[in-house]
Amino acid sequence: MDNLTLKRYLLKTLKIEDYKKDYRLNDLPFYLKSVLIGLLLSDGALERSSITSLVRLNVIMSMKNYSYILHLYNLFEPYINDDVKIIDIKNKNQLNNIKIYTTVRFKTVSIPHFVKYYNIFYKENNITKKQMKVVPEELRYDFDSIALAHLIMGDGYYHKKKGIILCTHCFDKSDVSLLSNIIKENLSIDNKVVHYKNN
Repeated sequence: MDNLTLKRYLLKTLKIEDYKKDYRLNDLPFYLKSVLIGLLLSDGALERSSITSLVRLNVIMSMKNYSYILHLYNLFEPYINDDVKIIDIKNKNQLNNIKIYTTVRFKTVSIPHFVKYYNIFYKENNITKKQMKVVPEELRYDFDSIALAHLIMGDGYYHKKKGIILCTHCFDKSDVSLLSNIIKENLSIDNKVVHYKNN
């Protein structure tokens, strides 16, 4: 993030409502840091248009999670300019059958607060040269029960015989093992990494 980007951000922020201004000019509240970590381990994504730009949060979920995404929207509302959006996505399978999925999403504005998290949670893939989400080592210092709760809300479900299952297939095995260890060390919750179906 360069000085010009930060200066533009500050000038824009000075023109908005006072309560939003206070949030955007100060550091993220502690509780939102934990929520953000849980989201980044599940259905949240950080977006950056260039190496010098600020970063925004994008959260997209299925319609069945509507009440949860409204809760998230209310938490991040000081950093949002638009309403929650409901979007229908058409998906064509190999037999040319079209299925429509209804999703719900919101995006924050691009802010400097998220740059640190982008730098921690995203690394360049050596093959594709694109940024990919990882489980960072630094998570050991910040992962708490609130982060776990939001990870479960985003990518977890309850199985009668197996307990809570976290769908972590977007991460590689070493990342999942690291997350498993952090959950055990920070929260004293026994868990194990399992190969589930194709992931």
